[in-house]
Amino acid sequence: MGSLLEDRSSSLEDMTARLGALINAVPWVGPDAMALRADWAFRIRPRLVDCHLRLREEGRSLRDHAEEQDQASDPAGDVADGAGGGGAGLGDGLGEGLGDLLRAATEPRIALAALSVPVEAASDAASRAGEAIGDGIGEAIGEGADALRGVAGDAARAVAQQVSDAIGTDSPLEFDGTGLVLEPPSTSDTVTVDAGHDLAPSSAAKPFGIDADGNPIDLAPNTKYEVGDHGTYYTDGDGTVVYIEATGGGEAMNPNLREVFPDANYHVNENVFYSTDELARLDHMYVPEVELHPDTARSESIQSKIADRFDMTANGETERIEYNAGHALARQFGGVREEINYTRQWDDVNQARKGVDDNIYAYESLMADGIADHGHAYTYETRFNWGDEQPPGVGPDQGSAPWEYVPGSYDVRITENGEEIADTSMPNYPDGATFDK
Repeated sequence: MGSLLEDRSSSLEDMTARLGALINAVPWVGPDAMALRADWAFRIRPRLVDCHLRLREEGRSLRDHAEEQDQASDPAGDVADGAGGGGAGLGDGLGEGLGDLLRAATEPRIALAALSVPVEAASDAASRAGEAIGDGIGEAIGEGADALRGVAGDAARAVAQQVSDAIGTDSPLEFDGTGLVLEPPSTSDTVTVDAGHDLAPSSAAKPFGIDADGNPIDLAPNTKYEVGDHGTYYTDGDGTVVYIEATGGGEAMNPNLREVFPDANYHVNENVFYSTDELARLDHMYVPEVELHPDTARSESIQSKIADRFDMTANGETERIEYNAGHALARQFGGVREEINYTRQWDDVNQARKGVDDNIYAYESLMADGIADHGHAYTYETRFNWGDEQPPGVGPDQGSAPWEYVPGSYDVRITENGEEIADTSMPNYPDGATFDK
C-alpha cells in the first residue's frame, strides 16, 4: 500500500504539471480564459499539489510502519526467543504496532477522498477548456481528468461529498483586527422615528443622524432607532451610532449608504457586512454567503465622479494612472450602487487583463462561475489598507469624502465550500509610485 500511494503521488504530480503546461500554452484570451486560468491557479492546482504531497507522506509513513513490523517479527531479534514476560512484551509490542498500522492505513482513504474534490474541479475545467479551445487540446486535458478520476474512485468521491456537506460554509473572520462585528449591540431603549418625529430626515434623500455639514448629531445612548426605509441604527453608551442595518441598491438610493458614519459597522441587504474607519472610509467587507444577483442596478453618475486619473511617478518616470470606481462587492453579487460600496481602484486590479489572474475581476469570475455552474458556496472578505500616499488635494484637512481616498492595497480572502482558496494582498498602484503633488 505504501508503494502504491507513492506511485499514485508521482502520477498526480506529473499530471498536475502536464495540465498546467497545457492550460498556460493555449492561445486563448477573454473573460472565459481569465476565469479558467484563475480557477486553475487559485483553486485546482493548489489542491492537487496538496493531495500529491499528502499521498507521498502517507506512503512513506506506511513504509516506515512496515519496516517496524519486519523488525519486530525478525527471528534474530532480542525478543523472539523470550517466553513468559518476554513473550507478553512481544505480544504487546506487536499489538501496538498493528494498531498503529491499522490507524495509518485508514488515513490514506481520507487523502484519497479529499482528492476527489479537485478531481471534479479539474474535470469541470477540462470540459470548459475543451468547448472553448477545440477538441485536440480538450481531449488531452480530458484524458488527464480521467486519469485523476482513476486515482480517487467513485467511493472516495462519495466520502468527499459527505465531508464537504459536513463542512458547510461557516468561516471565521480572517481580518479580525479591524473591529468589524456581525451583530448589533444590545440596547436599553427603542425609538421609532416616523415622519413627524423631531429626528426625522427632512426628505427621503437626506440621511438620518447626520447634519447639513456631514457631522453626526447627538443621539441617546444605548438606543435603537428605527427609521423606516433609512434603516435601523444602534448607538453605544456615548450616543454614537456604531451599527446600522439598511437596504440599498434600489431605485431610490439610501442616503445613509451615501453619507456614512465613521467607526461604524453596516449590515446591508442581509448579505454583506462593512466597517468604516475614523474617516468613514471602508475598512473591512465580509460576505458570509456570496449569491448571484444579476439584476442589481448601477449608477453611472456615482461611478463617473469616483473614477479619475492621476499622475504618478516611479523610478524617475511619470505615468498617468487610471482609477476606476471599483466595487467592494460586485453588482452581480448584489453589491449596492451607493458610495459605501466603492473605492478608487487601479484599473490593473479592477479589470480583466490578458495573462493576469491575480486581480478582483479574476476572483469575481471564479466565484460567479463556481456558483452558476457547480453550486459552490463562497465567503468573500476584503480588508482595505489606507496609506499616506494620496492624490493631490485629498486628505482629512481638506474634508475629503471617503471615496476620494485611494487605498494602498487590498487584502482578499475567499473560501469555497469551507476551504480557503485565496489569501492574497494586491497593491493599488505601481510599486514605489507616488502621486505628483
